[in-house]
Amino acid sequence: MRWGHIKMLFILSFLTLNIYLAAQIMEKQQEADLGILTNQEATIEERLKAENITISEKNIEEAAEETYISLSSKSFANEEIVELAEPEGENVSIVNGTFLISRFEEPIPIPDQPNEDMLKQLLRNRVVAIDEYTFWGWNKDLNILVFFQQKGGRPVYYNQNGLLLIYLNDRQEMIFSTQTMLGEEKEQGGMKPLIQPIQAIEVLYNRNDLQPNEEVTNVSVGFYSRLIAEDGKQVLAPTWKVTINDERNYFVNAIEGFTFPIDDRKFLQTVIEETMKQAEMLDDENKWKQIFLTLLSNKIEKDN
Repeated sequence: MRWGHIKMLFILSFLTLNIYLAAQIMEKQQEADLGILTNQEATIEERLKAENITISEKNIEEAAEETYISLSSKSFANEEIVELAEPEGENVSIVNGTFLISRFEEPIPIPDQPNEDMLKQLLRNRVVAIDEYTFWGWNKDLNILVFFQQKGGRPVYYNQNGLLLIYLNDRQEMIFSTQTMLGEEKEQGGMKPLIQPIQAIEVLYNRNDLQPNEEVTNVSVGFYSRLIAEDGKQVLAPTWKVTINDERNYFVNAIEGFTFPIDDRKFLQTVIEETMKQAEMLDDENKWKQIFLTLLSNKIEKDN
């Protein structure tokens, strides 16, 4: 009889323990489920705050809508060349109608930290329509000043057909320029609502392009090539440029919400290689053809 009681106590004890363990497991599962739900419901602002990622509100552009635009390359007219500082045309050459190469009569020195207004003043009457471009930056590795053409007051990012490059020598002087331009734009499909800056930031956050303790220092709208047809026509998409820590730039389609992969160094290398092909087409009697080709070759070798 005593053994039967002991056996019953063991059974009840194991049953109680199993019930307790099952309850603990259910409780932990509920806590885990609640944690997942809480994380899913957290706003992007809350997630950024949790990782100490800040946004410089003063440099965040607000734009509600924009349109796709279509355009083609512009052909340079002789009348535009005549307006430059070298009217005799000896130092200016047009290749295939759309590619302009210029050698400055005298090297033009620039300061260590040039600003856009200063550079435009120095280049006025030395390049075509300088006010249609915006200064993007100085690539120190290649020693080239980069200008992007603007459309509707907005920059067209990394487009070989809307680009002004100023080549410097080792003494920090401007000596050559190459220039392409995009022609008149046409609206494509009408105005469309844009994703908001915080949504563009969220795209980068979800891609792990934003790291803890970083700062979003600028968000602004420009254009980036969405489609290039066989006949050379392009469709440009409104694009958010998101700058992190004043150093890294990311580009997010402002309508469709995907990112554009851009490698600044690779882009310029490709442009220089294409420029060499264009320069090879200059007349062999051109006095500065070989000088320019050597300059380009040296820049590529230096960057590799």
